[in-house]
Amino acid sequence: MLGAIWNDDKLMSIIAGLFSALALVLLGYACIQWLIQRPVFELKRVELVGDVERVNLIGFKANVLPKIEGTFFSANLQKVREQVEAQPWVRKAVVQRTWPSGLRIQIQGHTPLALWGETRLVNTYGEVFSANLAEVAEDQQLAVLNGPAGSELLVSKMYVSSIEKLKTLGMWPSRVELSDRYAWSIETDTGITIELGRAQENFSIEQKMDRLLAVYPKITSQVMAAVERIDLRYPRGVAVKGERLAVLKPAAASSMKLN
Repeated sequence: MLGAIWNDDKLMSIIAGLFSALALVLLGYACIQWLIQRPVFELKRVELVGDVERVNLIGFKANVLPKIEGTFFSANLQKVREQVEAQPWVRKAVVQRTWPSGLRIQIQGHTPLALWGETRLVNTYGEVFSANLAEVAEDQQLAVLNGPAGSELLVSKMYVSSIEKLKTLGMWPSRVELSDRYAWSIETDTGITIELGRAQENFSIEQKMDRLLAVYPKITSQVMAAVERIDLRYPRGVAVKGERLAVLKPAAASSMKLN
């Protein structure tokens, strides 16, 4: 049978063509491999752009640059991106090649919204991250947020919402906490603790905050000279603790019933 193949001019011409094509492919591959390994394509420059103010360049040079391997053609951009995003203050990174021997890294940094617990930060996307707290701007006042695992975004939204609502009362939420039972409490910069409890079927957290805005001016003008604690967990009333006005007995708790 082989003899029949060897003596078939048409078939042998096809086989010869296939071998020639394969040889050309292998030669081309070898030439490409030789070319991309030339010194001209070795990575010589890494450009950082975007939110680089808080990026520690010394740490970046020590922890990222030595791990960037390959040439302009062979560098693993995904691996480089992961290494950059592992650095403090870096939320996301986009890595691009720049001809003929560089990389351009676009950085989106974390913008701190508040502290999460005592040692970590939460950004404006409701994501918790770790960074050197001393690197936070000295003029930036950070509240403390806390809650169960997975509640970071929810607590962050509550914090932002409470800023706007409490601003009308001349307060700022210095601490917002969500308990394991999903009960809310807020501490203000004026020293007042606001107990909101859990959302109820006909009494949402937003409704409780609106009630606070409505009754607080009445409390301070008619009942309490100095408020320490406001309990809004009750559907039809508000419990208040603090220093009563002079016409009433001092240092006691009071309540207001709502019609």
